[in-house]
Amino acid sequence: MQNAKFPLQWSVLSHGKLRFPSLTPARGVGLIPTTLVLTLILASSAFGQVSAGSDAPASPAHPGNALNEPSSQNQSATNGNVAGSPQQTEAENEKSRLAVNPVTGMATSLASNYKPLTGKERWKLYWKQNYLSIGAYFGPVFTALVLDQTTNSPSQWGGGPRGYGLRLASRTGSSIIQGTVQAPVAALLHEDVRYIYSGQHGFKRRTLHAIIFSFVTYNNEGHITPNVANLSAYYASTAISTTWLPGPRSRMYTLSNGSEQIALAVPVNFLQEFWPEIVHTVRRQHSP
Repeated sequence: MQNAKFPLQWSVLSHGKLRFPSLTPARGVGLIPTTLVLTLILASSAFGQVSAGSDAPASPAHPGNALNEPSSQNQSATNGNVAGSPQQTEAENEKSRLAVNPVTGMATSLASNYKPLTGKERWKLYWKQNYLSIGAYFGPVFTALVLDQTTNSPSQWGGGPRGYGLRLASRTGSSIIQGTVQAPVAALLHEDVRYIYSGQHGFKRRTLHAIIFSFVTYNNEGHITPNVANLSAYYASTAISTTWLPGPRSRMYTLSNGSEQIALAVPVNFLQEFWPEIVHTVRRQHSP
């Protein structure tokens, strides 16, 4: 394996273009903190711009939409995003609105009682979804093991604990970059970063909803809109990850790997949609 200890070097081509040399894992992963700092500056600016205009939650524009027809059975099963009781405090409401799934790493909003995120809530949710929750790390641990370690990808990193450690660092870094790119773009475009829970009856209808909402989301007015921030962030994080992955990586790799990440979002949203039933089943099996 190549020596990973020599410093990062830049080279300027004769045509004035800037090019990265081939990076070994330690050098490439070292770029992650710099990338995060720069994007966090953008995120702070973006959240500040939307905070003043989004503190007053809007009502959903299409409460009768076929994708959004609620069922009373499922309203109480979501992560607290139902009509609050008079006894609930503001802090409890915010905690429920920003609750992060420990497996998917996502927060949820109920379609029938949709309230957009304020700038302050976006900032808090960014930290929870990317750093301060179990869900922020469950995905990278799982994908690094199942998708990378078992297939020995990339092969240059070898097997064993060291190989898995490199793959886990790579997946974690890529996940954080994806969330860090998504958050400010979503704030600027007024797109929600949470999964919009359907609240419907019927397996087929809810499965269709989970698939559709892998590509769309709500804006601050409760309208369905293309999830530009999320989709573009997958490709951006894949492109940045090529700076530390061993071996040559072409533009086609960014396209194919980014599309693969989007495809993986479908089963994740499926899990998010049926999470209340999963939790209920597990609790019932373990109850005395």
